[in-house]
Amino acid sequence: MRFKGQVAIVTGGSKGLGKVIAKQLAQEGASVVINGRDMNALDEATQEIRQEGGRITAIQADVSKSGDVKAMIDKVVEDYGRIDILINNAAVFAESVRIMDLEEEEWDRLMTTNLKGVFLCAKAVIKQMIKQKSGKIVNMTSFTGKTGRVVYSTFGGPTKAHYCASKAGIISLTKSLAYELAPHNINVNGVAAGSVAPEGTPEEKKEMIIPLVPLGRMGTSEDVSAATLFLASDESSFITGHIVDVNGGTLMD
Repeated sequence: MRFKGQVAIVTGGSKGLGKVIAKQLAQEGASVVINGRDMNALDEATQEIRQEGGRITAIQADVSKSGDVKAMIDKVVEDYGRIDILINNAAVFAESVRIMDLEEEEWDRLMTTNLKGVFLCAKAVIKQMIKQKSGKIVNMTSFTGKTGRVVYSTFGGPTKAHYCASKAGIISLTKSLAYELAPHNINVNGVAAGSVAPEGTPEEKKEMIIPLVPLGRMGTSEDVSAATLFLASDESSFITGHIVDVNGGTLMD
C-alpha cells in the first residue's frame, strides 16, 4: 500500500473526480479527509468509501473562505497530528460565454473558488508540512489553462476565458509553490486534465470531442486519478513544479 500511515486531504472530495481520488487513496492505505459545501454529499461519499473498508472523514468547508480553510486544517492536525498529502481538487465550472458578454460577478465566482481556493488551502498546510519536513501537494488544473480554450471551441467562438484563466493561474501558482517549498522537501505538482468525460456527460458532446483525441476515446476520472496518485506518492520524489497532461494526446506539450 503506497499510502499506509499517511494522512491526505482531498478538497471537493464528495463527488466526481474528487471522490474517485479519495477512494483510491483510501484503498491504498491513507487516512483521507474530504471537504465540500454540501454535507449530504459528503455523508454519502464517506459512507460509500467506508463500506469498502476505507478510513475517511468529512469536513464541511468552503475553500474560498480563509476562516473555513484554517478551521479545516487545524481540525485535521488536531485529529491526526500530521498532513502528508493535499489534493486541491475543489472547483466550479462555467458556461460558454463570449468575453464581451462575461459578467464581472461570474469572473469573480470562478477565480474565488478555482484559484483563490488553491492558494488558501496550500498556504494553510505549508506550516505543518514544513514542520514535518515533508509533504505532497497536487493541484488539479486543466488543458484549458495552457490553451486558453476548451477542447471543442470553434474559431471565433466562446472560449470559457474565465475558466481558462483560473486554471492558468493554478499552473503558475504550482510552480511558485514548488520553487519556494523545495528546500523543505515538499513536492508541488499539477495534473492538467482534458478530453475527460465525467459521469453524465451527454453522448453528443462525446461524439464531438472524440475525433479530436489522438488516442480515440474520452478519458475517465480513473485516468486522472492515476496520475494524481503517482504525484502524491514517493515514486515522484524527484519531481516538482511539473504539470502532468492527461488528455489522450489532445495537447502534446
